[in-house]
Amino acid sequence: IAQMIGSAIRIAFGIIIDPLVEEFSWDPKSIGIAYAIMSIVTAISSPIAGYCSTMIGARKTMYIGLFLFLIGMIWTALATNIYEFYISYGIIFGFAQSMFLVPVIPAVAIWFKKSLGLATGVIIGMWSLGPAIVISLMGLMLDSIGWQNTFIISGLVGSVIMVIALGFFKNTPEDMGILAYGAKNNDKEEIKDEQSVNNYYSNLQKIVYGTNAFWSLMNIHFLGCVGHAVILIGLVPLMITKGISYTDSVLCLTIIMIVSISTRFITPILGDSVNPKTIMFLSFLGQGLFVIPWAFTTDKWMFYLVGILWAIPYGGEGTLFPIMNRKYYGFFRMDTTYGWQIFAASFGMALGGFIPGLVFDVTGGYVYAIWISAFFSCLGAFVILTLETTKRVVRPSFENLG
Repeated sequence: IAQMIGSAIRIAFGIIIDPLVEEFSWDPKSIGIAYAIMSIVTAISSPIAGYCSTMIGARKTMYIGLFLFLIGMIWTALATNIYEFYISYGIIFGFAQSMFLVPVIPAVAIWFKKSLGLATGVIIGMWSLGPAIVISLMGLMLDSIGWQNTFIISGLVGSVIMVIALGFFKNTPEDMGILAYGAKNNDKEEIKDEQSVNNYYSNLQKIVYGTNAFWSLMNIHFLGCVGHAVILIGLVPLMITKGISYTDSVLCLTIIMIVSISTRFITPILGDSVNPKTIMFLSFLGQGLFVIPWAFTTDKWMFYLVGILWAIPYGGEGTLFPIMNRKYYGFFRMDTTYGWQIFAASFGMALGGFIPGLVFDVTGGYVYAIWISAFFSCLGAFVILTLETTKRVVRPSFENLG
């Protein structure tokens, strides 16, 4: 549920651009700056969210995100000028998103020593299910009750759901007196006391920082997020400039979210069982190549068809980073490592979210944004080829680090 709400904050942005232009006469580039601010704040605060998750637990960290989410939704609904919108949607939501998204995957990784791909697939599948539901509902609400009421109602309902869900959430298996799935009783004997635990993970994180894989995965996440952020923010405005109605344009984005649920679920499972590097390369390459037909089409059905095709690699593009972390570094607390990867991804989302508005200002359309999206995704595919093999774990033994 945290993944559903956190990802919906970001991905649903594309459907509110035209309502804001119509009501306030703000230009698309100025509105896109709010998205860029949100992504930058998310980037900067993601390592902080990872640290908080390690120190106070994922549950308390997500409660902080929930509080900020509610403030951001109500404040955004009451905003009357672009600068208030930058603060409420850009800054407040930026912090909320990092507190929602960063702790969840590392928490799941601690619960699953085996079958991490299956667990990751279920969780990351919510990244698509949430936006698919939210985009559809918000699209209908925007048409019927206006964008202010839409944000207030969505904020209140989302907050209530999150409070209920977090009431059932536990940070670690130890909080329930059980072992992680796939762990054995003698697995716990390796680390004997709390001080040794702290030393071990502190030293291991230093080892992680020193690997090429750590920095390459950050770069890859950045490039992939630029590629799909351009589409998520620019697709609806692009379709509207082609004479397609707002409702039909939102439907295309909804279809993408629905189709991508399947690959968000399947891709981590494939990566965990075969070679995640190969699967990641194919996802990035497909995300880059399958956007190109949008640069030439004007028919609604073609937008839908290309959207279905693009959703397949798009769904798998961001799902393999926890699997790659596990393959490279073994069973460890990845809160900080994953936080830095979200840091890079969010800067990519910031740049990608800004590009469509900038392209529109310069060219009067969005077609060139499609080519920019293709370039960044394909560049990410190339960088993946430079990664070292995932068959060798770089994690040293406990005795060497403890």
